[in-house]
Amino acid sequence: MNTEVTALKRRLKKIRSESPLGDTGRERVDLLNKLGMMVCRSCPFRTEAYAEEALALSERIKYRKGEAKSTALIGVAIASRGKYYESMEHFNIAREIYTELDDKAGIAVTYTNIGVVYSDQSRLDLALDQHLKALAIFEEINNRNRIAHSLNCIGVVFRKRNDLKNAEYYYLKALRIREDIGDIPGLTMSYNNMGILAKERGNPERALSYFNKSLKLKEDLGDKRGILVSYTNIGDIYAEMKKHNKSLKLYRKSLAIGEEISDEKNICGNCNKIGHILTLLGKHEVALEYLKRGLRISIDIGAGILESDSYRELSDLYKVTGDYEKAFRYYRKHSILTRNIFSEKSAETITRLQVRYETEKKEKEAELYYLRNVELQREISERKQIEDQLTAQEHLLEMRVKRRTTELKKSMHKLKESVEGTIRTLSKIIESKDPFTSGHQMRVAELSQLIATEMGFTEEKAEAIFMISLVHDIGKICIPQEILSRSWELSELELEIVQTHPQTGYDILSEVEFPWPVAEVVLQHHEMYNGTGYPKGLERDEIMIEAKIIAVADVVEAMTSHRPYRTIPGLEKAVEEITKNSGILYDPNVVDACRNAIRKKGLPF
Repeated sequence: MNTEVTALKRRLKKIRSESPLGDTGRERVDLLNKLGMMVCRSCPFRTEAYAEEALALSERIKYRKGEAKSTALIGVAIASRGKYYESMEHFNIAREIYTELDDKAGIAVTYTNIGVVYSDQSRLDLALDQHLKALAIFEEINNRNRIAHSLNCIGVVFRKRNDLKNAEYYYLKALRIREDIGDIPGLTMSYNNMGILAKERGNPERALSYFNKSLKLKEDLGDKRGILVSYTNIGDIYAEMKKHNKSLKLYRKSLAIGEEISDEKNICGNCNKIGHILTLLGKHEVALEYLKRGLRISIDIGAGILESDSYRELSDLYKVTGDYEKAFRYYRKHSILTRNIFSEKSAETITRLQVRYETEKKEKEAELYYLRNVELQREISERKQIEDQLTAQEHLLEMRVKRRTTELKKSMHKLKESVEGTIRTLSKIIESKDPFTSGHQMRVAELSQLIATEMGFTEEKAEAIFMISLVHDIGKICIPQEILSRSWELSELELEIVQTHPQTGYDILSEVEFPWPVAEVVLQHHEMYNGTGYPKGLERDEIMIEAKIIAVADVVEAMTSHRPYRTIPGLEKAVEEITKNSGILYDPNVVDACRNAIRKKGLPF
């Protein structure tokens, strides 16, 4: 492949000195786009540079097909660096040009590109829709190579859904087509995917068999980048089997090929993997060299996910060597990057649901108003004309409006449940990380609602406090699993990490427009009445009443539930704790309401 790239560069250098008009200009555009595609996986920045030069020339010579290819290629390069929304704009422009040209293959390839971006974002239903559209067009124009590719992409979506049965079905369909048409490069991809599937099913021997088949074909083809990927995949299997020396050997072979073909993304990934294995083997100094190299490359090429991986591996290395200050610093960097990715995805999902809910709610209200208005006007008109039908028509109108109102209320209730379901899902995400506090957020929510009701809050506000309580600990998504499930008391450093979760929760939720002050309450739920809480040290009326309620409910739930590092103090001790600290740590009105509610109804859980 390097030889082909070199030859293309020589040809490009030659025709750059010629006039860009006519066929020479189009050849130059096509050469730039081909070069950009060939180096895309190894160096997306270089791909973007080639594609932008091709786009500028295409616009100058009015070469519309060249414009479409260049624009799509820029989208591919940007997407490889994680800039998904910007890449989507380029794909949509490319699709418009292909539609204008009636280029069905181009339109279908654009659908595929968009599907890949949706898949990378875990927006799997949208990804599946795009790949199915592409498949339909490729079947229409009978492009069997591309049909196989689309089937493979559909299989990837099902694998990400953890629907391994359907993933295997589509992978095998793609495999049979590639065998039938003799598509050897495609077969290497199919064998590789079957290996990944076997690995996820917990069958490492079968996975190794498929990866080795793929490797053999790639060696026959002289596909160095493909060989590199196979070495990495086989190394991953040996790493899972704890055969660290074998995996280390394969990662190093993969790294050597990456250096040979200047595939910076794979160099970075393999440096992280080698650093991880060397850390496990106790070779800390060498591990540090590889991990720092991986970090430098990830920053240079703008690969945010790889950069986050490098920070995590460095944090683990320093934790093993006992340098907790550096371990904490690198973990914070990893946490910030991870939080940004998570926040972007979750905020987009919740915002989309919220917008849909508000829009449809307004449409239903408008429809209801219109229905009532039209029906009443018609009834008045009919009353004037036919007095003897007045009673029957009024009854008919009343029943019609009542039935329609009931239907609309049910529809609006379903939309409301959709938003609430999202909050409950987010609650389950954090509790899945910490088995020792399973159900904690639900129990705090139930007690918070009971306290709010006792304080005379409206049913709507009490329900809002219930929903906010369900996500009050969502910031723990970025706290290491080993800290959350620790069976002894935390160190000062670990406690500092845990105390970042209100701010992290606020960062995740602050850009989403809920009907309630979710983010602010989550930020304040560990503030204390006397100003000794965190993260801002607020006191008395500076703290929102919802946060004060959750703070008390949080303490009572914790003291009446099991924790791995202590026995259960019990309800009597919990009531004693909030009573003793009423007016000190906790709002007296909230404490009184909590005690009264428990005395009247007991704990709700």
